[in-house]
Amino acid sequence: MNCRNLLISIVIFILPLSLFSIQPSAVSATSDAPHPLPYVSPKMEESEFWIRKIKNPDRVFVKPEEIQRMNGHNLKRDDLYLFSLTDMPKELSREEMFACLKEDWEGFVVPGETRYGREGSPLGKSFWDELEQNLNRESLKEKNQARLGLITNRTDIRVFPTEEQSKALPGQDPFDRFQHSSISPGSLIAIHHVSKDHRWTYVQTQFVRGWVQTAAVAIAGERKEALEYQGAKERLVVTGSFVRVFGDPLLRQLLFLAQMGNSFPLISRPAHGGTVEPSYIINIPVREGDGRLTFGKGYIPANGDVREGFLPYTQDNVARQAFKMLHEPYGWGDISGTRDCSRFIMDVFASFGIIMPRNSKFQGKMGKDLGEMERKKIDEKKRVLDRAVPLATVLRLPGHIMLYLGKDRGRYYAIHNIWGIQTKRPSGPVLEKIGRVVVSDLSLGGSGPHGSLLQRITDVRLIEPDGIFP
Repeated sequence: MNCRNLLISIVIFILPLSLFSIQPSAVSATSDAPHPLPYVSPKMEESEFWIRKIKNPDRVFVKPEEIQRMNGHNLKRDDLYLFSLTDMPKELSREEMFACLKEDWEGFVVPGETRYGREGSPLGKSFWDELEQNLNRESLKEKNQARLGLITNRTDIRVFPTEEQSKALPGQDPFDRFQHSSISPGSLIAIHHVSKDHRWTYVQTQFVRGWVQTAAVAIAGERKEALEYQGAKERLVVTGSFVRVFGDPLLRQLLFLAQMGNSFPLISRPAHGGTVEPSYIINIPVREGDGRLTFGKGYIPANGDVREGFLPYTQDNVARQAFKMLHEPYGWGDISGTRDCSRFIMDVFASFGIIMPRNSKFQGKMGKDLGEMERKKIDEKKRVLDRAVPLATVLRLPGHIMLYLGKDRGRYYAIHNIWGIQTKRPSGPVLEKIGRVVVSDLSLGGSGPHGSLLQRITDVRLIEPDGIFP
């Protein structure tokens, strides 16, 4: 087997920067976009506005057992770059590990290209040499055990074992090319390698591989410990955008923030009438001093935005989940506790137990294709959207993805997390910074050099098991 057979390639995870994550050098100026955006009324920024347009919004669109079958099928699809950690080989050879590390390096280190660090200075030869040494290739054995573990705190997964940033331009470039994503507490991981300084661990997640801080990794003594935790049937699901998890029944010691779609084995329900604040008690992974996995208790207030089990997959629920994140900030790769466009989509559908790829390109391959959009005229694209199911359909264009809301007064609308949009002014192209989750109509960007959202859409996908519904 080679690296690509065993582990998801990180090279395809980073998309080229597009209209929505644009290079500052490509525009003559930047400005803040108006709020609300053109053709968006205050009422359109409420979920009820869109729910009222739907007949039977409470209809269960896909049943839980069908979602489970869909997840199982999608985990086996090569084109989605998802990965079933339960099928992880128990060991990898030195050659396989070398191949993975080489693929990472060649995918992100471009000879002759200057990258800039956090302070705006170029990343010089000494930086790259030290980074390569920290990969710790020399410690790899002929056979390397692939252990399972759990993430104990929300942490970043990085291309390389470093907190240094890699930017195309010095200054205010918000796009760190070393940042893959965030990983949530309780996430199952396969553990393959450690950095030379032991501060970083090389792991495989369900959607990408990379380096996480060792302090956030708890290693299972036996694989079944981690697998049983992940497979626990009775679970508390986070339905708020973020929910606080405490380490004590008095709710004074904040452990971490759990985000929408995260789930944890449920220990007990709130008991009212006692001397402490009633709380849900969940099972959480704990890292001992030697790195071993043990388990502890986490406390979530009884009035927290959580529920037992995943939400029913209805258009009503999709709307309410999406609008809980309205106006929250954009952050490439979830940097600093934020979300980007694809994480927004991922978390909405995770509320229903639906596993989505992390990358917008592969999210645009999920579910049922509603019609060819690439190279179609605007009228043809509108006819496809007229058949689309609001609040169950994603709209993908190069480097970006949106949730379709529906139609109002002849205009088509979506909710999405967007960095900015290029417009054209007499002085030249201007980047209008948005930087948050917004409702917009699909004519947004029409005056810019790349065209409107509608003009750029390439995929319209109904998120359901392909072939079940007409």
